[in-house]
Amino acid sequence: MTPANSAKRAFWALLGLAAGSLVLLIFLLLWQAPQMARGVWLACQDAFSAVGGYLPAIGLLLPLAVIVIAAVRFVRSLVVQLWNTRLLVAAMQKRMIVLPAALDDRIGELELAGHLHLVTDRAAYTFTQGLLRPQVWLSTGLVDLLDEPELRAVLIHERHHIRQHDPLRVLLSRSLAEALFFLPLAGSLRDTYMAAKEVEADQASAADNALASALLKLLRHGHALPANASLAAIGPMDVTRKRIDRLVHQAPGLRFSDVVRLRHVVASVALALVLMATSYVATTRASAPLDGGECGYTTAPLELQAPVTPADFTPANFDPVQ
Repeated sequence: MTPANSAKRAFWALLGLAAGSLVLLIFLLLWQAPQMARGVWLACQDAFSAVGGYLPAIGLLLPLAVIVIAAVRFVRSLVVQLWNTRLLVAAMQKRMIVLPAALDDRIGELELAGHLHLVTDRAAYTFTQGLLRPQVWLSTGLVDLLDEPELRAVLIHERHHIRQHDPLRVLLSRSLAEALFFLPLAGSLRDTYMAAKEVEADQASAADNALASALLKLLRHGHALPANASLAAIGPMDVTRKRIDRLVHQAPGLRFSDVVRLRHVVASVALALVLMATSYVATTRASAPLDGGECGYTTAPLELQAPVTPADFTPANFDPVQ
């Protein structure tokens, strides 16, 4: 499987997993709602005095709690990424300078006109940012470090991130994996996408040696991204020796199974089955009267429910034994 397929399959599989989980949780809520309402009403009549009275509430509240927690984590991840992206862009705009004529001609040839910004910074880095109209940010330190073929390969790499709208996909992948924290498969799919998109962009440059040389220089020189970059919704130039080796030796592309493990799939399916089983048991429990009466225990005779006083134990209150 090509890395392009791996990246796309991982991203869409993560979206499918999120959609499937949401549909399952909503189905459990709707399926249980009538019986759960009856069970909760019966249990509340005596303030959950019986243990069995808790089962309907658990069956109803469990999927509801998962939905609420997942939604909160999803929104929180979105807010954190978008806020840090805003801070990062604001910092970059303060350092932005006019493109040199030589670089301006080069980006026109690569169809990056209007999509590339140069910032004055001794640190060497580049990243792609922007959800609807992605932009490439390039430091003067990187321009000074690389020769022309190396810089061209890096720009083609970033151009691929623009065309694939990777910043938007990074935002969604991180947020969905954060929301689906209870499913190990979600984290695996996110990691697969994050790794495969870099391999895919590497192969799009069609200049393996030049790109490998650029990555090696970055690895030796240091590749420190600006503050807030690690939490921002961006496609950073992730530099690893493994990527360099893959380019130099022209190793096969990243496979879908390189990160997604069978144990993650099994664990996720098992957790889904546990959730369904819990809901089913609670629904079955709520559909029938509880043992010993509607509220989970046998109601005492009316004559024994009055307060007991010492006068109740006088001989006049007992019938003679026959």
